[in-house]
Amino acid sequence: MNFLKTSLLSAISTFIKLASNLVINKVIAIYIGPAGIALIGQFQNFLTVVTTLGNGAINAGVTKYVAEYNEKDSQKRDAYISVAIKITLLVSIIIGLVLIIGSHFISEKMFQTEQYHVLFKVLGGTLWLIGLNTIILSIINGLKEIRLFITVNITGSILSLVFTTILTVKYNLWGALLAMIVVQALLLFISLPTAVKKLNIQFKWQKNSSSEYYKTLLAFSIMSIVSVICVSATQIAIRNHLTEGFSLKEAGYWQSVWMISTMYLMVITTALSTYYLPRLSELTDKAEIRKEILSGYKIIIPFVLVTAFAIYLLRDFIVAILFTKDFYPMRELFFYQLLGDFFKMCSWTLAYLMIAKSMTKTFIITEVIFSLLFYLLTLFLTMCNGLQGVVQAYALNYFVYLIVMLILFRRFVFLKH
Repeated sequence: MNFLKTSLLSAISTFIKLASNLVINKVIAIYIGPAGIALIGQFQNFLTVVTTLGNGAINAGVTKYVAEYNEKDSQKRDAYISVAIKITLLVSIIIGLVLIIGSHFISEKMFQTEQYHVLFKVLGGTLWLIGLNTIILSIINGLKEIRLFITVNITGSILSLVFTTILTVKYNLWGALLAMIVVQALLLFISLPTAVKKLNIQFKWQKNSSSEYYKTLLAFSIMSIVSVICVSATQIAIRNHLTEGFSLKEAGYWQSVWMISTMYLMVITTALSTYYLPRLSELTDKAEIRKEILSGYKIIIPFVLVTAFAIYLLRDFIVAILFTKDFYPMRELFFYQLLGDFFKMCSWTLAYLMIAKSMTKTFIITEVIFSLLFYLLTLFLTMCNGLQGVVQAYALNYFVYLIVMLILFRRFVFLKH
């Protein structure tokens, strides 16, 4: 399956997710408003960090090594799977206990009140389910079972629609936050039976595994942890800055335009993670790697340009459909946000090489530098240009990141030999 076919399947999955998010966003906008969406963004960033740590942050490594050894060494592939399950269960149980014990403290720090402590207890108790689901999906991805991978994602979108709508209508913000946890935990009961039934692979528990498997998976763990912490911490810091410098409502405007970017870019980001990571992991010839990158650009650049242009022209309509009239001021943020999306997708196509080729040091350095740069640019540009400065910082940050990626991987983009 090539990048185009993967992108088309991703588009189907994304369309369903967009349709479900259309309803979810409308419900949340009506019952919670811009300020509530800002708090949801805070919790989402926290949830991303915790769920990534909960499986040892090894999902990218699982995808890589399952893809690499699937055909040439099934025993080694199975050993990696066994080690991945052990790591996930151990780490998720430890972190889950920390969340349960410290639930009151975490709630106070996140929301300035202890009334949400039950959410963190629920998260702690279900973290091992969420972690195992992530590992199963990483295995499916590594086996390049794209249809199966996307089927599970579609199921997740439907579950999210049902649970988020019901719980938000009934319990407002508390219900919306609870739904974010419950849906991820329930997905294991869909992904695991489906994987066992449809994949020609056995999930074996190997008592003794070489330390080599732990070391190589944990190398990916470092990259994932740094990435997630940098991205989430930066967003939390920026959201706090916007809340303190402007208001919680205006922080909600930025969160809302960010959500729109996340939704439409999902077509490309899903294709990159489901096709590119396994594909680039198995390629060793520079000419073939260059061919894959350039073929990706032929799809990514037109898609992002056309979609971003359409979203900009229809921004008033989109705000009215997805949100409410209270969100109308966010229309001023679209131009630079969409420009930043274009630079982001162009740079990510190259950045995936750092993960696929285990360029740990380079990956960590670039993640830390550009996360910090995004935050510093936000501080400066919001001081100069108001709320619009945050999206200007986003666009400028990814423009510089793209230049750096082109320099790092120039031999794959500009040179034929």
